[in-house]
Amino acid sequence: MNKKKIKSPCQLICTYDEDMVCVGCYRSAEEVSNWDNYTDEQKLRVLETIARRREEKGGGGYYGFG
Repeated sequence: MNKKKIKSPCQLICTYDEDMVCVGCYRSAEEVSNWDNYTDEQKLRVLETIARRREEKGGGGYYGFG
């Protein structure tokens, strides 16, 4: 059985705001650096967290530019 891999939300911007949240993907610096070591369950929790962060920061795809 082929298990689908959870893709990284990385947008290849990798610039952090004053809260140490990436302006491209909304992950914290810790979440970015640990992504490859997270279980699928942990990755899904991060994806839920970044959706909340995006909303809190008023972002669309990313909030750092434009």
